[in-house]
Amino acid sequence: MTTTERTQAQGALRGVQVLDFGQYIPGPMLGMLLSDQGADVIKVERPGGDPARSEPAFATWNRGKRSVVLDLKTPEGQATAQALAKKADIVIENYRPGVADRLGIGYETLTKDNPRLLYVSIPGFGEDSPHRNERGWEGIVSATTGTYQPYDDTEEPLFLPLPTASTFAAIVASVSVTMALVARDRNGKGQRIEVPMHSAMFSAIGRHLVKLYDIDPPDLFAWPRNIMAHQYECADGRYIQSQGMYQVFVGSLMAAAGRPEWVEELQSLYGVEVSPETIAMWKDRFEKMFLERSAFQWEDDIAAARGVGTVCKTIDEWLVHEHAIESKMVTEIDDAEHGRMKQPGLQVRLRGTPGAIQGRAPTLGEHTSEILAEANGPGREVTFPDASENIMGALEGIRVLDLCIVLAGPTCGRTLGEFGAEVIKIDDPSRPYDIAGNTDVNRGKRSININLKTPEGLAVFYKLLETADVVVENSRASTLARLGISYDQMRKHKPDIIHASLNAFGYDGPWAERAGWEQLAQATSGIQVRRGGRDGTPKLLPYPMNDYGTGLMGAYAVALAVHERNRTGKGQSVNSGLALTAGLLQTPYFLDYEGYQRDEPEGLGVRGFSAKSRLYEAADGWMYLHCPDDEAWGRLTALPGFSELAEGDDEALTQSLAKVLVGKPRAEWAEIISPTGVSVMANRQVADFRDDADIRKAGLIVSRDHPGYGQADHLGSVAKLSETPMRVGRPTPLLGAETDEILSEAEYTGEEIESMKLSGAVVQHQA
Repeated sequence: MTTTERTQAQGALRGVQVLDFGQYIPGPMLGMLLSDQGADVIKVERPGGDPARSEPAFATWNRGKRSVVLDLKTPEGQATAQALAKKADIVIENYRPGVADRLGIGYETLTKDNPRLLYVSIPGFGEDSPHRNERGWEGIVSATTGTYQPYDDTEEPLFLPLPTASTFAAIVASVSVTMALVARDRNGKGQRIEVPMHSAMFSAIGRHLVKLYDIDPPDLFAWPRNIMAHQYECADGRYIQSQGMYQVFVGSLMAAAGRPEWVEELQSLYGVEVSPETIAMWKDRFEKMFLERSAFQWEDDIAAARGVGTVCKTIDEWLVHEHAIESKMVTEIDDAEHGRMKQPGLQVRLRGTPGAIQGRAPTLGEHTSEILAEANGPGREVTFPDASENIMGALEGIRVLDLCIVLAGPTCGRTLGEFGAEVIKIDDPSRPYDIAGNTDVNRGKRSININLKTPEGLAVFYKLLETADVVVENSRASTLARLGISYDQMRKHKPDIIHASLNAFGYDGPWAERAGWEQLAQATSGIQVRRGGRDGTPKLLPYPMNDYGTGLMGAYAVALAVHERNRTGKGQSVNSGLALTAGLLQTPYFLDYEGYQRDEPEGLGVRGFSAKSRLYEAADGWMYLHCPDDEAWGRLTALPGFSELAEGDDEALTQSLAKVLVGKPRAEWAEIISPTGVSVMANRQVADFRDDADIRKAGLIVSRDHPGYGQADHLGSVAKLSETPMRVGRPTPLLGAETDEILSEAEYTGEEIESMKLSGAVVQHQA
């Protein structure tokens, strides 16, 4: 892609115009996601430009956009912004609450002349938060959401250099605004959407928010998690992430290892409590076994045996990897500043209306003259017809069949339910049942147990398909075809069906048929090596962020497809994958160009980016300090106690600050330091904020009674939509609890239902 070329807008959002007032990462990343699916995104920059222009990844966050410079502190700038907003479909801003109003681009102001406007606000903290006036610096938000956890037996929190709060805010906002677009297709109304970075991070915490009050279920996954799903050092000193949370993969790994005699004993240890002594014995065996070959040899041998495992690679290795290139997880753009530059590819793939990167990031004010002419020109043609349907949820009336397992796929189904869809979870009773995971991702659904491997069970699926709009699954394509439910097979029965498929490595490229989980996406994409350090043992993220991010991206893809079907009547297949999300989470580092020097923070000793943005220990625990600029630093060093800070290198300044900050508790430091413009925030873990009154009031964590296992905490709603709000939905059902009900609705008689139960085509619900 050359520096002057822009592609013809394509994708489900063609004809949609976006006004992007965002700065740094969250707002611009949302704009990028919309642009990649065909939207015309106008980036409005202040004189001097977006402060993130100094970051190489600015070229990613702002690709495909047009740039105009407006001074919103002047009446002229505000008037032009308001004129542009009259013709826009979507407005994005990520200021603190109240700032957009002061700049003349608040929701009330812009919607007076454009009631169809979808207005997306992405502050650090929401309007109702006690921290509403805090700027949304990544480190500050991450500190409040348990992202910086102690690792292993240490008490010191480990810093995470990925912009996870910004990224999840952009992801959740992409789902929310596209759902609002779907609602506007039906009711003609605009609305206000608020997705605080702090709130969005709760969708990444997920199952770690689940707390069961009335039962203490055994940990039936301790065995595979500690032995089969683990990193092992190999003969060359490199590590491989083995994976095998289910019995089916034992035979594959042992075939690759040449140890068939272990299969029966290993399989017998699944689904039961295993003693620490047995786990330690097998850990020793596996450690010795993996030392017999190099890491890449193991990767090849495991793949040949159709097992699950991948080398813990550096990001440099992934950026040139055959699969990453061929699947277009890595793409190249000719950037105006950096020349040929590697970036993440499209995050979601719509097969009927494929998006495309529309061009490089603009230079500052590159399109000012043409955009000003548009602002003063005739009105833009309305793309979508007016509608007046009265709906409570964006997906009201949409029926979803959810065939998914584990976390990513069910998160997609849960999210569709949160936006109003009716979701029928088609469960397989032969799979192990994870109560915490189920509580997290299967609320809002009804459950039916169907054995799709029987002709009668398959017939039930196709009967349900007759009234469905969307099917979501996360199986390999070959598995679907073998079961008789591939997209091509389904659309013969239901031509306008939307089929969403999520997997580990995407559906393009040589690894498309490889099974995989969260741990493998982290391993292959460079995340584990960065976290553990190139000379250390690879380490996992504190939360399964690729799983949750991919589930949300799947919901984004479905919303895009529903919007397209609203316009054309056509269904299509859409998909994404965990490794694609891993690229999005790593955008500051998921790049390369001539002259680029890779020096990102990595390893277990990392506490922040620099002395002026890092974790420090106060008298009563750890906190994050972030200084945004020299002016704030000058005010800080004018305070008593800070005037004698060491000059010179970063390490000396860090040690000097640490000596000062350990002297007072965190709340006292916040009161003293915050007026300077330097931000400080207590570092907290889930246990610290689970019962926080403000978090409960905001609905980020809810507690309800669940059938079969009593009271439980779980994730609530993370985005606020003024017209079609998210809903928590009914509590998670027991497996197959609504089997009879769903079959009766499908007009099966009681006699037919009992016959199917006797044949094993459907299974009575299980407590």
